Amino acid sequence: MADITKTVKEIVDRINTTITGEYNGTSGKTEYCSTAWARIGKVVKDEASNEFLLTGKEAGESLTAEPQFEPAEPLDGLTFLPSPFYITGTKIATNKEWKKVSRDLTQKTPLIWLLEIIRKRKFGRGDVREFSADLRIFFLDETDPTQYNTEDHRREVVEPMEELAEAFLDVIRNDRSFPRSVTDEYQLNTFSRFGVETEQGVVQNILDANLSGVELQLTLVKYKSNCKC
Repeated sequence: MADITKTVKEIVDRINTTITGEYNGTSGKTEYCSTAWARIGKVVKDEASNEFLLTGKEAGESLTAEPQFEPAEPLDGLTFLPSPFYITGTKIATNKEWKKVSRDLTQKTPLIWLLEIIRKRKFGRGDVREFSADLRIFFLDETDPTQYNTEDHRREVVEPMEELAEAFLDVIRNDRSFPRSVTDEYQLNTFSRFGVETEQGVVQNILDANLSGVELQLTLVKYKSNCKC
């Protein structure tokens, strides 16, 4: 499955992690056309690598940010969101590897996890397709089960992770290595408490952390490298 896991990683690496905003001195907010997967409590950077802690959010409209170091200008212009952390593997392997990365959740979230239970189909020499694979990919971020109710989980974590999943799909949509029809049909399953809201033991309590997010089920088709499609 090395070619599939490599392909997914390449897609993750190409996700656009920037959004562009304009600071409004009257409201004290930075206004955006899209806030993507920005979240309250996360740190973002501007073009000068200044760090800002997000303290407020109006989804799809604006962010309120506090500079982490003084002196600093308000958050304005190009904004860099936390880059996704990619991992692939089975339930047990992923849990072990993910825990070893860091004790700091901010260093390994948001998380994109490719579950390595993959149905793969190969095609003959005369076919333009390299492979077709049924994938289950999880987009997850930390949550607070002691403070959040179900609505909080979905607003604060699930919806931003839906945005991250869409950013992943956008990479596929804009790459001619994949048929345009790949993203015509896919399924998103939401988890307000990941590892709790599922009857499928393969993902239950997969990671030793409090996470929320979405699962993307997608049949990914990739053309052969010499295809002129």
